[in-house]
Amino acid sequence: MNIITFYKCSGVFIIMVALGFTISQIGISKIFNYPQILRSSTDVILDKFYEGGVRLKFFWLCFAVSSLMLIPLSAIFYEILNRSDTPYLIVGSAFGIASGIFYVLGLMRWIFLADSLSKEYTNKNISADKKETIEVVFKAFHIYCGNSIGETMGFICMGIWISITGISMLGGFIIPAVIGIGFIICGIGIAIGPSEWLGFKIANKINKLAMKILMVLLVIVSIRLIIL
Repeated sequence: MNIITFYKCSGVFIIMVALGFTISQIGISKIFNYPQILRSSTDVILDKFYEGGVRLKFFWLCFAVSSLMLIPLSAIFYEILNRSDTPYLIVGSAFGIASGIFYVLGLMRWIFLADSLSKEYTNKNISADKKETIEVVFKAFHIYCGNSIGETMGFICMGIWISITGISMLGGFIIPAVIGIGFIICGIGIAIGPSEWLGFKIANKINKLAMKILMVLLVIVSIRLIIL
């Protein structure tokens, strides 16, 4: 594969990842009222998840697969942007791979655990004790896999990766420097997301806005690579 073909294939892959993230999150938001519902009580979350049915599980799976694609995406950006003056890019790529792993670990609880627990929880014949047990189990995984792994480690690692990737764009010729600046700003916005749990309430909104802008920037980068 020559370099031009690699760029074009990379562009197609990047736009598919961006669309996968965007479409899956739109679907989850519409059906499940995500991410606002994450601040609701366990009974509300599990009831809403059960009501979502197959469609909701499909979008969660798409979200998880899109997150997993951050791993090859990190390698692609490294291959495109790696130069003699960007030795730090390997560090960014390592954080990108880590973010993909952390996101998937956090998201998989919805595809399997929440599916199983919601079916039992909504059973009309379930006892009060079993309901309480399910709530404890769900809360434990929700805090550990969701808040700790997905929304903390995932966001921090992705933010660092995107910022470093943006810095490496500034001295190159393939991707315009203005896109690199956008990546840096988005990376910072994504990384501060977990500070919501420290009392910085607006951090969540900044994080979500940064993610949306990043998806637009990824589409622009993909188009740039395709038309080279």
